[in-house]
Amino acid sequence: MSHSKAENLHFYKYLCYKIGTEKVVRARRLNYTCKDFISSNKFFDEISSGSRGEGLDLEGSDFDIMSINYYFAVYESEKDALQDFGVAFVMDTEETMPESEKDALQDCGVVLVMDTEETQPCFTHLRVTNYNSLSSCIKQVMEQHRGHNLLSSELYKSQLCKQISLICPNLIKIHGPCLSDKGDYMDFASCLKCDKWVFQAQPWISRSRLTWPSPELISKITSCGVLFVPIGNKGSINENLQWRISFSIAEKILIYSFSHTQLLCYALLKILLKEIVEKEKVDGSEKDEDLKGLLCSYFLKTLLFWISEETETSVWRPDNIIHCFTACLKRLIYCIEYSTLLHYFIPDNNLFYLRFTNIKHKNILINILKKSCETGIQIFSLSKTLHRYKRFPNKQRRSESEVDQLIKEISGFNFHNNPSTIRVSHTLHTLLHHCKTGLSKGIFFLSLSLGYQRIARPHLDIANNKQLYKNYKHDLSHLLVGVHSDALSGWLKLASYFCLQKNHFASIEIINNCLSKCTDDKISVGTELLPIIKLNRKQKHELKLVAQEKLTLVLKTKILNPVIFAIKSSVIPTELKLEARVNFVPTIFDPIAYAHFLHFLCCYHQQDFISCGHCITQLLKTSMVSTTPIGPHDIVEVCKTSQILLGIAYQIQGKKSLAKKMFREVAQCDKNNTTSAALRLAQL
Repeated sequence: MSHSKAENLHFYKYLCYKIGTEKVVRARRLNYTCKDFISSNKFFDEISSGSRGEGLDLEGSDFDIMSINYYFAVYESEKDALQDFGVAFVMDTEETMPESEKDALQDCGVVLVMDTEETQPCFTHLRVTNYNSLSSCIKQVMEQHRGHNLLSSELYKSQLCKQISLICPNLIKIHGPCLSDKGDYMDFASCLKCDKWVFQAQPWISRSRLTWPSPELISKITSCGVLFVPIGNKGSINENLQWRISFSIAEKILIYSFSHTQLLCYALLKILLKEIVEKEKVDGSEKDEDLKGLLCSYFLKTLLFWISEETETSVWRPDNIIHCFTACLKRLIYCIEYSTLLHYFIPDNNLFYLRFTNIKHKNILINILKKSCETGIQIFSLSKTLHRYKRFPNKQRRSESEVDQLIKEISGFNFHNNPSTIRVSHTLHTLLHHCKTGLSKGIFFLSLSLGYQRIARPHLDIANNKQLYKNYKHDLSHLLVGVHSDALSGWLKLASYFCLQKNHFASIEIINNCLSKCTDDKISVGTELLPIIKLNRKQKHELKLVAQEKLTLVLKTKILNPVIFAIKSSVIPTELKLEARVNFVPTIFDPIAYAHFLHFLCCYHQQDFISCGHCITQLLKTSMVSTTPIGPHDIVEVCKTSQILLGIAYQIQGKKSLAKKMFREVAQCDKNNTTSAALRLAQL
């Protein structure tokens, strides 16, 4: 079935509206790039992956974090390791070494060499070459196999899970090569790295292809090396000792090189799989779990890589998007029929080998996909994301909707993306120096402004006035940079600082100025976990007026971020320090509720008890309407932390019965003890 150019373009515009324009996708990627850059250090590199890391934010999109552990160094051969570390490491000759050299070896980490003699393509053993120099803790994740000490993928994950569980109890479980939270929102994979492009993937570099990927892109990819994730070949005898070779960095670079049409085709396949195929009822019963597990996003990504390599880039045009999607779907059906989908980098590994052993489920899957192919894009009327395609107007104001999306993406993400170390100043200089677009400069600056809000740390008790003044200037300068993050939160951090310095008049002046900004046109946001923002008519009108303004100006004047205090923050009021000690997580408050509470504290310290009563009244009103989310479904909402603020205010006033009531209400909802409510209730 042929489709007109107008129909293709209309569908393309609808996809941009629902999935994101090129600029919106770029903003998502810049957010995660900034997060990765700031979160990394000399011991670990963080890489955002999964759908969100690729720039997609679809229904049920996963968020994967890969953390490269540099304490472990992987080499293809002993010869390569020898060049970097010398004979002592590779030959494990510690017994003949002086004690000083033994200590030096222990500080250098674990040297591993790949061993693929007994493994399937895409998998390897990692043999330890410096076992004798390792600590007993590291040796606990090693196992003997055929006279060699191997790093066990299973023991590595188990030990990591135990360590993280000490910080986040009951929130971590092992899921494949990853550790997942209880709600399956996020996957965390601790991986190892080999800086060289491994020999199994060498043929990929020079194999015959049309125009994609370009030689420059291939060179960039191979220079990044490969990763190793802790999971073995399923069903293998030594599965627990094997590691899978991962090309996540390479795949992310390839996805980023996609044209927007290619990316939208990838998104369409994901939507088809998650919202139509996996929701299909089999034989009149509820959805079949076996059918659900037959395909995954990684297979769709691999399929797109092969098709892109075999197709001229000129084919991937907005006015040809329906044909491109149909071609991808037909190729997927072909691959399933013949149970063949080769790994993109190591074709010796057939991803569909023994995948469809249940012939009944295989045929059902093929029939569903063939029906989808025959129906065409009308099949998406059954999906949750794209079911309103027919109602989409031909003349949609793109600039207005794009600004709306950008506001949601950036403001909904940024406040969790807070750096908390002194690296922030160096990062700011580096990132801004390399920024080429206004969008990237804006995102990096806003993110780093939030970082400067958190940079201040408690100082040691110092009697030296000169040092005290130096510390004061240091903290104040950082907080002044932090006021540029949004309309309120940075200013409220500054007001907190003045309150702690007993400069209550300055604090009240800032608070009153903040509260005067809380008009109907302001947009309150949650976190990147729940970034959906509902805009009222006045807010949409304001966005329309500022659509041509710089995005940073819009965010600085229209967005209300929650107030977040880092653990051991030097600007959190003394009355709230118990919150940070309850759990190893930042303390988060609704900005308006916090403003009224801070106003109450300042008035109380000035013995202005009439104003205290007014602040309590305003705080009570705010705590009843504050519903800004702070995280997954099992974490207490900000309205509950607003009730804690109200309870503390009552407690300060000596109204214990009212304070108990507030703390009791929160404690009953706080099943995971993420607030101080239960502890405060016990103390009364």
